[in-house]
Amino acid sequence: MPDAANAHAVVERWLTTNGVDAEREDGRWTVLLHGERKRTLGVTLSLGDHTLIAQSFFMRAPDEDAAAVYALLLRRNLRSYTLRFALHPDGDVLLVGVVPLEAVTDVELDRLLGQLLAVADDTFDEALRLGFAGYIEREQAWRSASGLPRNPIT
Repeated sequence: MPDAANAHAVVERWLTTNGVDAEREDGRWTVLLHGERKRTLGVTLSLGDHTLIAQSFFMRAPDEDAAAVYALLLRRNLRSYTLRFALHPDGDVLLVGVVPLEAVTDVELDRLLGQLLAVADDTFDEALRLGFAGYIEREQAWRSASGLPRNPIT
């Protein structure tokens, strides 16, 4: 079985085995993972000629202190197995993982998506606090004035 066909079968089997719903389109799957801090994480899995690419929107471009946000994400890249934070041309932050087709197995796919979820969960609150401190402060003031509880992000 060619590597692409094998990888395709692995992804389909993994989705079925784990009860993960997916939108399917010609070697591409879009799934929704559920985290704790980053509550939902949309992930696109794409089969290329030589690799399986997992890509996920992490956060929009920071409103402030972008250098601190990017420094945090670059330091986090040092501890990741296959995942890296990357910038979309519009400035939004993505999480991207690349696995060679020969390495795509149920175990590797589980590791890749599990790590993607863990990295997003572990990094999201701090990145949000750095990149959107002013917005968070204004929201907390509004919540306080409205008699609402504080948003737990801070």
